[in-house]
Amino acid sequence: MDDDDEDDDEEEEENSPIEIVAATVSTFDDPTLPCLTFRFWVLGTFFTMLGAGVSQMFYFRSNALIFSVFFVQLVSYPLGIFMAMALPRRRFNLLGWSFSFNPGPFNMKEHMAIGVSANAGGTAAYAIDILSVQRLFYDQDLGPLGSILLLLTTQCIGYGMAGILRRFLVTPANMIWPSNLVQVALYNTLHGSEPANRGMKRQTFFLVVACGAFVYQLLPFYIAPVLSSMAILCWIAPKNGVAQLLGSGYRGLGMLDLSFDWSAIGSFGPLYTPWWAQLNFFFGAIVTLWILAPIFYFTNMWDAQRFDLASPEQYDEDGGVFDLARVLNDKLELDTAKLAAYSDLRMSPLFAFSYGTAFLIITSTLTHVFLYYRHSIYRQFKASRKEKEDIHTRLMRAYPDVPISWYVGIFVVMLVAAIVVCEVYPIGLPWWGLLVALLVSAVLVLPIGIIQAVSNNRIGLNVITELICGYMLPGRPIANVAFKAYGYMTMFQCLLLVEDMKLGHYMKIPPRKMFIVQLWGTIVGALVNYGVLDWLLTTKFDILSGKTPDPTGQWEARNTKIFYSASIIWGVMGPTRVFGGNSPYQALLWFFLIGALLPVPFYLLHKRYPNGKWHLVNIPIMTIGTIAVPQSPSNFLTCGFIVAFIFQYYLYRRQHDWWKRYNYVLSAALDAGTQICIMFVVVAFSNTPFPTWIGNSLPNTEMCDLSLLVHEEPRMIDFNS
Repeated sequence: MDDDDEDDDEEEEENSPIEIVAATVSTFDDPTLPCLTFRFWVLGTFFTMLGAGVSQMFYFRSNALIFSVFFVQLVSYPLGIFMAMALPRRRFNLLGWSFSFNPGPFNMKEHMAIGVSANAGGTAAYAIDILSVQRLFYDQDLGPLGSILLLLTTQCIGYGMAGILRRFLVTPANMIWPSNLVQVALYNTLHGSEPANRGMKRQTFFLVVACGAFVYQLLPFYIAPVLSSMAILCWIAPKNGVAQLLGSGYRGLGMLDLSFDWSAIGSFGPLYTPWWAQLNFFFGAIVTLWILAPIFYFTNMWDAQRFDLASPEQYDEDGGVFDLARVLNDKLELDTAKLAAYSDLRMSPLFAFSYGTAFLIITSTLTHVFLYYRHSIYRQFKASRKEKEDIHTRLMRAYPDVPISWYVGIFVVMLVAAIVVCEVYPIGLPWWGLLVALLVSAVLVLPIGIIQAVSNNRIGLNVITELICGYMLPGRPIANVAFKAYGYMTMFQCLLLVEDMKLGHYMKIPPRKMFIVQLWGTIVGALVNYGVLDWLLTTKFDILSGKTPDPTGQWEARNTKIFYSASIIWGVMGPTRVFGGNSPYQALLWFFLIGALLPVPFYLLHKRYPNGKWHLVNIPIMTIGTIAVPQSPSNFLTCGFIVAFIFQYYLYRRQHDWWKRYNYVLSAALDAGTQICIMFVVVAFSNTPFPTWIGNSLPNTEMCDLSLLVHEEPRMIDFNS
């Protein structure tokens, strides 16, 4: 072997064999840096509580804005520096235990632990929808203890499986987890030194933009809500019902609708999602809303002219909202005699179509990943069993690993608590149904985890679990959503812990401390979720339940209504009644096959013309665009696309240095300023509405009147015949 070969081998030994990891992740580690410091416990708990509260509050807004982990990283950095300067450095002794409030400079490891805690708990827990649906629509309440147990078990039970998956999804170098590299780069930037004379510092830029966003968001959220959805077509033709439908950004298709509300514009990540992915997403959304939806309406497909075109509501055959109470017995189970005497279930066309595309996304994702990633997945699965340790794995050997008993203990405790929830409280899911849900998750978590670690594509189990439970326990709505929550969230939370374990692997965080950080964040977040939910359902019950319309159009239980709709479709009615037999929606089952076949021609074109960029046509991402509405209002579409084009296409190519330096900071600052502003308005002005003027005119600030639409007699087009 010559000298050059020896040098190459030595370089590979000292860095990751994956080029992007080698360019991003440092191979230096200082095992003496503390993680679980007093600064972590204060800031980590604060940002976890803030994130959980903000996320829960935004969950009931028309446009939901995700609590940004970039915001936590950026804001906690100067606070940590300040605490390191201000706190006393004296050491205290208590019962033989020595500790200090200020163990030294604010370091990268405790900073990252703050972000991981907020990432774990600073969200709206998935099972919140079960509690919301029960209180808003089923007149049930599990009470504080039952509600908290439901939240904790759905959020934590998946952690028990994570210990088994470490050797497959964390230690192998080829298990990249690409989204982690963005966070690694930001932490390295914040804790490194910025070159002089290169313009405004990132921290200064962040503070300026965040303060500006805070002040500006007072306009669309409080002073002039009309800025959230400026429906141009509604203004041009105020007496034309079709124009109201096409132009409305809240209840319609959002054509020419402009939004100057960052909670709408930024709801799908236009500043950080790659341009090619956004093209796929917006193409799917535009084709669905501006081409297919008008076709549905004007051809009266699925009786479109009798229902709100983009509503997540369920209807009866006469066009009224489906009265669920007329078909349930005292146990909240379906009474077939009552159903026969009342009506079959009908859906708005876009909502029905969204279920078809939900079927499509499952099979298209599997096909897409098989075509493009099958060889690398196979190689990485083999490598996970016999691959030589890379530099990062060798560095992590300096820290004791998490005992498998920790994972088993959490799994057993949470499983017992989950069985108690199912058997004691009015959930309707038997203990064996819970075990089936966990079995589904356990079987699929490894292949889905490999796909996510390699390709950054996440496959959800929500539709599959709904379908299984719909056949297994027909006529039980709450049991169906509980089965979905346990089946879906067990896998989701397991992979979330594994993903953060990989982040800790990159950043050289002791595994036991990483485990404690994430578990702490999850528990704190669940408790805050319940507290904020209880407050919101108490203070805004009539608006969120739909009994009283919100004139600003900004408070709406849209996500909970979709969850409620799922409980009716899959739980009360069951998949056999909704999609089988003589149902008008039976043709939607063909979307399973269509999804499996649709990526194939683009893959063949890519193989035939490898330089033609056909590989950028991503059917799963395109399909996500097709179901963006009615899950969200359509007011994000026009301005969201414009912002994406400016920042991810134009500035990325023409001003790349500026883009690389400030783009992600800008996104985090806009999110932070917006979130803090909305929390401020909710707390300070919840009982003090702004004086009425043209910017918040009634009966709705959007000034669209969909009651002008003439609902015709039923003329169902059956595409199965």
